[in-house]
Amino acid sequence: MSRMCMSLLQWTMLGFGLSLLLGLILSLPDVGLVELSVKTGISFLYAMAIGLPATVIFDRLQPRLHGRPALKQWGTYLGVLLVIVLVASLLVGIVLVLIGIVDSSRLWDVYRNGLVISLAVAVPVTIGAISMSRMQESLHRSQSAATEARLASLESRVRPHFLFNALNSALALIPEEPKRAEDVLERLSGLLRFSLDAQSRLVTLGEELRVVVDYLEIERARFGDRLAYELDVPTELHAREVPAFAVQTLVENSVKYAVSARKDGARIVVRCRGDGERLRIEIADDGPGFSGEIWIPGHGLDGL
Repeated sequence: MSRMCMSLLQWTMLGFGLSLLLGLILSLPDVGLVELSVKTGISFLYAMAIGLPATVIFDRLQPRLHGRPALKQWGTYLGVLLVIVLVASLLVGIVLVLIGIVDSSRLWDVYRNGLVISLAVAVPVTIGAISMSRMQESLHRSQSAATEARLASLESRVRPHFLFNALNSALALIPEEPKRAEDVLERLSGLLRFSLDAQSRLVTLGEELRVVVDYLEIERARFGDRLAYELDVPTELHAREVPAFAVQTLVENSVKYAVSARKDGARIVVRCRGDGERLRIEIADDGPGFSGEIWIPGHGLDGL
């Protein structure tokens, strides 16, 4: 049974249970113990005769109606409810006659009155149950969309080819440098965890720099001495806030176009300076670069 079906089932049962409880509470001031017991039994019969079939049938209908137009869903639910109430009210009336609580001559009066009261209770309860179920379904869809967006964000920030290269580097290190291979995997795990946990667009510069170091050390396992780097960042700036992966994206750009593109590699310098409330971040490398007039597609800066 799906999560959404369970939700509708629970809301329907809760609604009929609360309506039964409300009816009992309203009866307390005006009746004695014996009459209260009789009314309790009658209320229970109506609640069970309508509530149980409704929960079971709605539970079966839910997956079949999923994705259909809202008007058709509401029409189906209310139409089924009307049939249930018509049949259940008649059956309860017959039971009351058979056990001697109601005279057979009053069967149709009891049926008519029970039908009106049952509809007055069952329709709002059903509408409320379905509405709450639809709200939970909408919330569930929103949460699923948010999760997919976070995973898409992870894929856009941590490229598949980077993951492939990082894992290959770790595997290559295992025979001769197992501790370094373990370090690469730990740094990769930290980078992935940071990407998933960075729900807010802003992180501290200190957190961002730790990600940058993890990224560079992972790449050093692949490039070796071809990749050198330096962080020139005063400690007092570590508490400043920056967009998550903003610095890492720029550093990755340098690795791609400076280190990877040259046989001798390159040196990357990350430099940060404070200017009042502003933060100046500079990523420099001694690679070949490219002209600002000729902007190469795929440089990764559009993500900023």
